[in-house]
Amino acid sequence: MAARFPIDIEYLVFTVNQGRYGIPCSDVVSVMDMPACTTVPHMPADTRGVIAFREGNIPLVDLRVCFGAQARSEETEALVTTMGLRKQDHVNWLNKLKDEVYNDKPITVQTDHHKCAFGKWFDQFQSDNINLAAYVHRFDKPHQEIHRVAIEANELIRNDQSKQARELIQRTETGVLLRLIELFDGVAEQVRKYLLEYAIILQVEGELFAVAVDDINFFSRLTHIEHPLPAGSATHDSGFVQALGRYREDTESSAVEKDVLLLDMSMISLQAV
Repeated sequence: MAARFPIDIEYLVFTVNQGRYGIPCSDVVSVMDMPACTTVPHMPADTRGVIAFREGNIPLVDLRVCFGAQARSEETEALVTTMGLRKQDHVNWLNKLKDEVYNDKPITVQTDHHKCAFGKWFDQFQSDNINLAAYVHRFDKPHQEIHRVAIEANELIRNDQSKQARELIQRTETGVLLRLIELFDGVAEQVRKYLLEYAIILQVEGELFAVAVDDINFFSRLTHIEHPLPAGSATHDSGFVQALGRYREDTESSAVEKDVLLLDMSMISLQAV
């Protein structure tokens, strides 16, 4: 097994579900944007279907599903659905605040932007894609602003300025709420634009197949390889991870050693064919 991970060859390093993995370049036939995939009945759950390659079709293994995670397509659609729900939450939130202000009711809407459903999601959000992360960051200011409106309206009412409180609600309806709605409506385009997939075509022990990955990082030699795998280096995917590699990532101020989990693709090929 150690012979599968020599130190003196190049490795293809890629990302799956925010984990970084590597395989020997000697196994790689081609790397491409994800082509159309045809579903085939009775295939294993982690085999998405077949894709056209050269003169025939080859199986496509979804590494996310193989590792026990959600498929990228399912993740994308779930995110779009969630953002639609969170948009409606804030429309409903402002409607409730409007009813409370206009009808002299106690203000009971959530004022802490960290505690609404979107705020909890936003605080936990992570993405390796810098474009998507930058887009989601744009929610921060208007989301804080809209929850602050409830605090400001309550203060105005306490100071016998109910008219000003109603005017504040009107400005919010035509201002920050519309900005939030526009951002929520733009999420679908952003995730479908940036949450892409790639297919790596492999030939391992004579078998030709493809794997779906989230991103292609680089082709490079590694600075260090540990085999067998050190204890605690992998969890759900430990059946396929057989070694730990390290590579050097240069920053503006220093060079940092980072880990990459090395996969034995012969074990995955057994499931695909």
